[in-house]
Parts: sequence; C-alpha cells; structure tokens
Amino acid sequence: MKEVIMAGPDDRLIVSEFLDRFLGFEDGVITGISIVLPRGDREGRQIELQIQALDRTSPGQDGPHGPLFGWKLVHIRMRGVREYSLSETIQYPLQVLSDGLKVGLLDDRFLLDLEPGPDDCSPATIRDASISGPRQYVIADHFSFEVSDGPFI
Repeated sequence: MKEVIMAGPDDRLIVSEFLDRFLGFEDGVITGISIVLPRGDREGRQIELQIQALDRTSPGQDGPHGPLFGWKLVHIRMRGVREYSLSETIQYPLQVLSDGLKVGLLDDRFLLDLEPGPDDCSPATIRDASISGPRQYVIADHFSFEVSDGPFI
C-alpha cells in the first residue's frame, strides 16, 4: 500500500497522474464512506472514501477486445474538511461513479467532485444553485490516497 499526500496547488501534476491512472474513476464503485467530525476540531474532520476502480498500471484478464486493466481498491482521504455534501436517493444514486470523479482546487483547498458530469471540472459550479439534483462533493485542506489489492466487497 502506498500513500500519497498532497498539500497544495503545486501538486496538480500528481492529481492529474492519479486521475489518469484510474481512468478518471469512470464507472468506479464506492464501497465505503467514513465521516469523522470531532467537536471543536475542524482540522480533525475527515472523510474517507473506498472506491473500486480500474487501474491502468495493473494488468487484468483478457477481454473480447484485448487485455483489460485490473481492479484496485483506492482509499481517498480528505482531512481538514471545510464543507461537504454527500447524499444518495433512488433518483440520484451515489454508489457507481458513472461520470467518474474530479479533483481540483477551490479557494486554495482541495475539491473532490463525485458528480462532475460529462464536462470539464469547474470548481465554481459546486456552489451554483441553478444546477439541478444533489451535489456530491468534499472541500478540505488535505487530500491523500492509498492503493491496495483489496479486499473487495
């Protein structure tokens, strides 16, 4: 397991490589969400997501159109959470990331957008009230991730 910790705007290349490695998490599956909100300790607020995703660096089984990529379990950890909105309804399911996810910066903080839509990520749209449906996002001071071979559920 390898953990990569990102602390600021200079880490954009690492974020880009991370998203590219996991194919933008398109059709990734969220298998766990953990939210820790200690009283009076904003820096201690943390949200962790467990996501199963195809890994471009991991060989998979042969498919009908050639070799496929292997699945990995990715733990995304957001620490120093400032704002978040996570919900799931029948009309707006959250488990499968049909459009993948995006990571960007908003007000010098990391933005994890779990519902970016088909267009490029624009962090400013997170607070756009004209967009219908629930927004799925986390804004935090720190972003890190770990990759493992499972266990898968």
